[in-house]
Amino acid sequence: MVRRICEELGVGWRELDVDDDERLREKYTDHVPVTFVDQELLGYWFVDDAALRVALARGKPRIMTDDWLLAHH
Repeated sequence: MVRRICEELGVGWRELDVDDDERLREKYTDHVPVTFVDQELLGYWFVDDAALRVALARGKPRIMTDDWLLAHH
């Protein structure tokens, strides 16, 4: 769903597999999927279509690096 909505809105997105990184796995394995928009946590376990659209529409695009993800949540 994230891919479809981002394509509809012309917004880039990035998917990470928490199992590919031990630190991410430790932090997020019980919360998959975990969704961030512009470095802000949107939610855990499921993606709400309407909430994602609102977050993307109001967002200020920022690059989310793996280091930021680990340091801030």
